[in-house]
Amino acid sequence: MSFLVYAVDGADRLTLLGPPTPEGPNLKQVALSYIQAPKVAKRNATGEFGSEDPCAFEAVELIRNTFIGKPVKFSEDYVIDVLQRRAGRLTLVDGEDASILLLRNGLATVPERIPQRMDKELFAKYTKLMSEAKAAKKGIFAPSASSRVRTLTDLSPEEKIKLAEKLKGKEALVRLEHVLLPTVLVVSGGDFGDAQVTVHMPGVTVKDPDCETVSRESRYHVERFLLHRRVKILFEGADGYGNILGSVTSSKGCFQQELLSRGLVKLNGNTLGSTKFAADMETAEKEAREKCVGMWKNRGESGARVPLKVVGGAGVSTAAATGGSSALPVSNAATAATVVYKGPTQFTASIVQIITGDTLGVRHEESGELIRVSLAGVRSSKNITREQDGRSPETRVTYGDYEWEAREFLRVHFAGKRVTVKVEYCRQIAETGEVRPVALITVLETGENVGSALLETGYVNFFLGRNDICSAAAELQCASERAEAKGVGVHGKAPAPVVKVLELVHLGSARGKYYLSFLQRGMQGNRPPVLKGIVDVVIGGSSLRVFVPREHFQIPVKVAGIITPMGAAGGSSEGGEPFAEESKRFAVDKLQHMEVGIQVHAADKVGNFISSVTLPDGTNFAVAMVEMGFATVANADRLPHNQQLLEAEAKAKAEKRNIWSNNSSVPQRAAKLEAQKIRTGPIRYTSSSGPKAEFQQYMLSEVGENGYSVYLQEATEDVEKKLFTMQDLLGQISSSSTEYKPKKGELVAALYKTDKTWNRAKVVQVSKKDPTVTVCFVDFGTKSEIRLKDVRAIPRGPEFAIARDSAPLARLVRLAFLKSKIHTEAYIDYACDIAYEYTDGPVVAKEVYQDPEGNVYCIVSTSENSNSLNEVLLQRGAAVLDRAAESVDPEGHKRHVTAQNVARKGHKGMWQYGDIDNESDEDN
Repeated sequence: MSFLVYAVDGADRLTLLGPPTPEGPNLKQVALSYIQAPKVAKRNATGEFGSEDPCAFEAVELIRNTFIGKPVKFSEDYVIDVLQRRAGRLTLVDGEDASILLLRNGLATVPERIPQRMDKELFAKYTKLMSEAKAAKKGIFAPSASSRVRTLTDLSPEEKIKLAEKLKGKEALVRLEHVLLPTVLVVSGGDFGDAQVTVHMPGVTVKDPDCETVSRESRYHVERFLLHRRVKILFEGADGYGNILGSVTSSKGCFQQELLSRGLVKLNGNTLGSTKFAADMETAEKEAREKCVGMWKNRGESGARVPLKVVGGAGVSTAAATGGSSALPVSNAATAATVVYKGPTQFTASIVQIITGDTLGVRHEESGELIRVSLAGVRSSKNITREQDGRSPETRVTYGDYEWEAREFLRVHFAGKRVTVKVEYCRQIAETGEVRPVALITVLETGENVGSALLETGYVNFFLGRNDICSAAAELQCASERAEAKGVGVHGKAPAPVVKVLELVHLGSARGKYYLSFLQRGMQGNRPPVLKGIVDVVIGGSSLRVFVPREHFQIPVKVAGIITPMGAAGGSSEGGEPFAEESKRFAVDKLQHMEVGIQVHAADKVGNFISSVTLPDGTNFAVAMVEMGFATVANADRLPHNQQLLEAEAKAKAEKRNIWSNNSSVPQRAAKLEAQKIRTGPIRYTSSSGPKAEFQQYMLSEVGENGYSVYLQEATEDVEKKLFTMQDLLGQISSSSTEYKPKKGELVAALYKTDKTWNRAKVVQVSKKDPTVTVCFVDFGTKSEIRLKDVRAIPRGPEFAIARDSAPLARLVRLAFLKSKIHTEAYIDYACDIAYEYTDGPVVAKEVYQDPEGNVYCIVSTSENSNSLNEVLLQRGAAVLDRAAESVDPEGHKRHVTAQNVARKGHKGMWQYGDIDNESDEDN
């Protein structure tokens, strides 16, 4: 398949553009196979640049100059799962090979030994090229290679302003390193030295959060034609925030015209006057509007502005509904037809979400509907840039021009407050067609105007469009003038502060554990420190995104110890589990934008941080969710508030709250976990039946290693005759002197020293140091270490079929009513000694029950009327009663309870210091 080189992330790491797909651009992340090129510096988790390998910049520049934007052929060799890239060889149409180009110039290496999947001829060719470059002292093999390293830096705000003044009016050829936004570029080269400089295109913007699709198209268009290429930039000074302005130019004009003509960006009046291309840009946007392309595609043919009629919503007058004098004007209607706003125009609500510095999410008090509202007369900068290296799970988000401060002011002072919302006018979002109400929002309790309070901080600007009508315009303007008089915020002379946040998403297990170490610093024992956090977003009932100021991380959090109903995919209100919306709403009301305490216990395999969350009043959020019946308790055994969770769940169940109102409302994950607990919980025994459920004669041939199981051999003439036959048969091969090395698990003939007989044995372990093996004589159950010279292979002849194919004559059974595992191993030898003393020969035994794994549990006794071995072990305090067996045989269980009480009351064996079984009943 033919590709275009879309980006060169490193000398041996590229992104290819394939044929388009319905889903969008077909990008393929690839690596050059079998070679290693020096790595350029990248930003680390803190946002600083890391170290760079010698000659890394030369290598990446060579590949960029040769391959960027050109058609290539890619031959895949293998997949690098860790990097999520396909590795192979890249060649131009004229046959130029990227790997050979790097090796020939001494800018890559090959492994010393041939990789497993590499062709020998190709390995020899690559090795020869590397050797020739090494002999010629090229690239990384040059004596001066160690000095050919860049130390990348960022410019300070003061340095940016000085550079902008120095470069104003000049044109420079630079390399475009990154596209932060379609209108914000990072460039290097020119007079910048080792600095990478951020350049803003003047006169254009894409800072409308509702135009996500257009923003993606715009970014793709910029990257498709500019990324990693050398471009000419005309520097045009700096904006009011100290950002360097520059237009990408060519013989056809500036690149902003290209974007505007396709409707991928829109004019920005704040910086339009800074560029000499302003007139051309205005013409380009006008043409895009007329052609209805990009963000203007929903505007209709004429793009005329018409009044907005308010219809329906709560509290709307009849006049408003019919378009009378109460009708609200629209500032930017999208079609020539009448636009209908169906929402309420005046209502009481609660502020539940801070979306941007001038847009809020409010919940209607009566209907519960979540409504997105913009503040009338207020405009924030929305200067937010997001930077991500390839598919890295870390995204560096930079807030500038007081956007962070505006959001924080709204969060601290108004999040969770009851307010009245009065819609003044509406805007239509061009891409989606959504009619956004623009309103005056007033705190119900104090009467404070949210917009005025925000304007007075100076974090935002006062702004009303030509067609915007606002009844409180004078009040808002006065608030803005007071901020201007004080010289605060955007009205001050000091550079605007920059806030950087590292967003962590889909980290995976390895990266999750890496960041866990930061979040658990100061851990005392198993107790994580309590971190102060701010809940940015509530995604689900137990799924949050929390900003941790100490680390400047925004982390994905799963609330520890609970499972909540899962909502529908894609955020739809339909199709989710019962009470999913209710549980999320409860979480939003309790947590969203609130300051909380979090203790991070662990990171799951996806990279979510499992955490306990404490509300400002000290309430444990998980307990509150469970108490309301919006969650079930799960995996909470080790949490300090486990008992509180269990009590809260019991209370919610008793009161049949929410998910407990009927059985079908319990979250599916919780139901599956409960079923798994049942499977892996206390063993459920099955009663035995048939002839073996009655006492029969056996020989107790051996005691099991744990002391609570024995090997039984049927005491019949047929078994005895079969045993003697096999011993005689195997004795015939004892004279064979052939050296034999058995394998683990193999059935062999082995000499039993005690009675000098040859018996069947299974090899348990082969010693690597000594000429010995450990075997288990399968017809008795006895384990022994014997010499190799006393081991023989069982011949494959038909006369030896009885030895090869017969089932073991001794069967391992467990002793009924006894726990197979006890809390201390100190009494296992004691139990074995008691079993050996009990009998060394004939016994009677009967099967009582079996477990799901097929293990058989028997009562073993010297006679039917005497105390069984099971009872003797209990009486001497060498075993613990298994209470799970009571349901299988209540009478038999009762006898064994009596036997155990002998040891308990006499403080024998493991009972010498009192009760050791937490299931013990003092009344017995």
